[in-house]
Amino acid sequence: MAAGRTYGDACGIARALDVLGDRWALMIVRELLLGPKRFTDLREGLPKLSADVLAERLRGLEE
Repeated sequence: MAAGRTYGDACGIARALDVLGDRWALMIVRELLLGPKRFTDLREGLPKLSADVLAERLRGLEE
């Protein structure tokens, strides 16, 4: 996720769309909606996603 990206909009929906618009973020959320998963489970469910990018996206979603 690009740090410090802002459009001067305090709208929660705009923020959510900004986060979910990051590459892979929506696929990670989809995997998590299927039930609780560990990091390795997410890696198995998204085999083309690198561990570094997965960790970065999870940090962004956690904020």
